[in-house]
Amino acid sequence: MRITTGNFANQKKYTNAGYTCISIARFNRYFNGIEFKKLAPDAYYIKYPECQYIPIYEKKLDKLNAKNVYNELKILSNGNDIVLLCYEKEGVFCHRILVAKWLKKELGIEVKELGKMEKKEELF
Repeated sequence: MRITTGNFANQKKYTNAGYTCISIARFNRYFNGIEFKKLAPDAYYIKYPECQYIPIYEKKLDKLNAKNVYNELKILSNGNDIVLLCYEKEGVFCHRILVAKWLKKELGIEVKELGKMEKKEELF
């Protein structure tokens, strides 16, 4: 199972490419798929500037067991490749960047941003 990140705007492309889409957003207005709230930012984070937000969110991640998170995502996706979704466009700071760094640090997993990908094979 590969883990990648992306945004809701490209969900259809990801699904068509064979990924299982999993939301890690706090709210899911136009998404009615699988949600994984453990990686969603808490409501109060939004009021902080990026420089303060990062350590707060990293503390949240450090309270989680990365191996358990990986295994839960694997169960939710039936072992398929996944894309962790939220709202921000590619290139804009977002908590999914911190999730990718955390998974790399904790499990050695390289998590790439899909962006406006055309073919799954282009990435790996």
